[in-house]
Amino acid sequence: MCFSFSKISQSAKWNWDGERIVHDSIVPSSRPPAGHSDGNYDIDVREFLVNERNVVMRRTLEVDIKKFMAKLPHASWDLFRSRDPGSFDFRAHIIAEFVSQRIQYLQSDGHDPWQFPEETLTLKSGDCEDRALLIASLLLASGISSFNVRVALGKFRVSIHGKHQDYDHVWVMYKSESGNWQVIEPAHARKISTHTTIKKEMPEQAEYVPFYLFNDVHLWQVQHPSVYKKDIAKDLKRNWSSLHPEFAGWVHKSLLNQALSPDICPSWVLNALNRHFTSILWQKNLTIDDVDLPGSYDPREHFDNGYIKEGWQMVKKQLEKFETQGVKNLDAFHHAAHAIADFYAHTSYGHFGKVTNGSLELFDPDNPNNNLRENPDYAPGTSFDFQKFSRNGAVNPGTAEDAVNNWQGEIISGRYAQKDDSHDLAEGITCIPGSLLKDKHFTRRGLLPHHNEIAVDDDTRDKQHILYTDQETYAKQYQLRYDAATQHIKQAFKQYWKP
Repeated sequence: MCFSFSKISQSAKWNWDGERIVHDSIVPSSRPPAGHSDGNYDIDVREFLVNERNVVMRRTLEVDIKKFMAKLPHASWDLFRSRDPGSFDFRAHIIAEFVSQRIQYLQSDGHDPWQFPEETLTLKSGDCEDRALLIASLLLASGISSFNVRVALGKFRVSIHGKHQDYDHVWVMYKSESGNWQVIEPAHARKISTHTTIKKEMPEQAEYVPFYLFNDVHLWQVQHPSVYKKDIAKDLKRNWSSLHPEFAGWVHKSLLNQALSPDICPSWVLNALNRHFTSILWQKNLTIDDVDLPGSYDPREHFDNGYIKEGWQMVKKQLEKFETQGVKNLDAFHHAAHAIADFYAHTSYGHFGKVTNGSLELFDPDNPNNNLRENPDYAPGTSFDFQKFSRNGAVNPGTAEDAVNNWQGEIISGRYAQKDDSHDLAEGITCIPGSLLKDKHFTRRGLLPHHNEIAVDDDTRDKQHILYTDQETYAKQYQLRYDAATQHIKQAFKQYWKP
């Protein structure tokens, strides 16, 4: 959610299916042959992955994971083994959870050899590449097609003040049943030591940058101009050896973790939902939610640009999907929960909503005027005076008076990603769907204040924020909205969760 706002950018620009096949897929094993203390030997990188023909992987699935699932409430072995809609995504959730809980995360020193999946199972520990290889192997062994599984080797890149820092990394890409490539982060762990080498400023971008992709069939070199070098495949051994994955991270403790207590949500379900988040280098400010991908941005999913009624319609559809499909479609609840949180963070409801016994009353989408302390008033001299904020003249050249006439009495949210209106790099690479831009009523949305001027996204007031002029007032608003979002998400889960 955007209370801790960040972006993972341009994921859609990478061809995760694979581009240039590297036929000579020999790489250094980074280990001496058995019985020797030094030296190295060559290996085909595809041999680090095993599939359904591997008896150890089959035994792990049919014995270890089956026993593991028996202790997970509402986790169906029949669904795991079926080919019903939702079963493949379900397998990916369970396998990721199994590795997270049963394989201890060990931070790499950057110079240890890769472990084969069987070794990782035996040792019950490994770093990011060892866990990635095991996850990918179990996905393949479970019957998921190798067309839908990739191990990616490259960098995790964060950009701060226009400068980027790269961290070597290995991760898994899984193509979901909806056809979208998703990151399965191998560094998710139940417990991990704290460590940081990165500045604490909020980055403008965070990005997975693949150099190579492979499965048990092919090794591909990424040919995007930003990373492709024509002769790199000719010297694969040297380039491969120079990549020493050292990255690690953990699941960000978001609102979901506050809302979904063990008495209402099985822990494995919460962990599956949490895999939509990746917290980079243990930093709160580097937390990524895949709903924030600019390539998939829809302002209605974030209650941006004044899409209040439309946003709640989308929330209702997602919750109905979750009610019908349950664990087969946990993504639907995640999208709904993200949107609910964004409603409280982004809109003026928190400003005009009724506060009872120190708590903001929950918004009722069916009766939007319920629980309002006062009707939204944006006229001159009011506490939400539109004269204080900017407008986007490229979309609507109107005045503050025009803005009041258009939006008086309505709950609003800030404009975001509009034409010629970017306030930061992340917004600049975000696009509003063309179908919304073509709507004849879109122009009035240019009269809204900018998102950064009115949203209460984080516990610390940003310098662009205008609505609340001091940190104390801002902090009170943040807590009111955060608590209300938590309660609303909890209420939605209890209502629509049908185990």
